[in-house]
Amino acid sequence: MMTKFVLDSDCLIKLTKSQILKKLVENFNCIISEKVYDECVVEGKKRFYEDAFQIDDLVISKKLGVRKAGRNVNVRKMIGEINTLGSGEISTLFLFFNTKADAVISDDQAFLDVLYKNSISFIVPVDVIIRLTELRVITVKEALEGLERLAPYIREKDYLRAKKLLEVKKYG
Repeated sequence: MMTKFVLDSDCLIKLTKSQILKKLVENFNCIISEKVYDECVVEGKKRFYEDAFQIDDLVISKKLGVRKAGRNVNVRKMIGEINTLGSGEISTLFLFFNTKADAVISDDQAFLDVLYKNSISFIVPVDVIIRLTELRVITVKEALEGLERLAPYIREKDYLRAKKLLEVKKYG
């Protein structure tokens, strides 16, 4: 069974900028909510953001799924905590439970705090790059290049940790 990830807007844009998203969606079952699609693609295309067109190409080619988030009782129990989150993150949470996904991919700190507090599996974009390298989906060179493209959009400590790991370990 293929691992299923639900992505929010933050990580979707960052992984697109790193040029790693395509490799991720080609090797794993990745889905986004309709709300995340609207935020990233519909609104992004209005502003002529290049990542919006790249994401839409992945949706059109059916490599990245778009699903209706629906509602879920597990998320309703967290409603007091998620009032600090945007509608994209909330729809991602609904989608995670409703599709029985394995993990959420995000880099939004407020969202990560809610996921952590509620013991919901998640992975951040930097760790996606490292894991794809470990799995030999991408080379160390591709990972380092993706990390460099991602650097302006992530915390410096995360960048330095990932760079050190990639430079020290030789995956291929």
